[in-house]
Amino acid sequence: MEQSPLEIEINRLKEEFKDADKSKLEVLDGLIEQAAYERIYLKRLNEQAINTGLVQFHPEDAKLQRALPISAEIARHSAALTNIMDKLLKHLAIDQDDDDDGLDDYA
Repeated sequence: MEQSPLEIEINRLKEEFKDADKSKLEVLDGLIEQAAYERIYLKRLNEQAINTGLVQFHPEDAKLQRALPISAEIARHSAALTNIMDKLLKHLAIDQDDDDDGLDDYA
């Protein structure tokens, strides 16, 4: 059975956090799903914006402009995705050993 784009994106995100604590990953499963949805939706909005543009210009006076509703939607979904990803990275980031940065030989 073929996976939906949402399932593919959820699996991709889970793979990004494969080394994270499993209990945290389970608790944050809903955020991962929402991040996947936002990413897919944002991609579709951007594709549409390429076709329609983000601003409508008056045919007789190019100085008269109006932002199209899609521009606000892109901003809203981009902010939501950024917020969700910040939370996921905060809670699922893998601790790295800062002591072993490979520069000890140069001290």
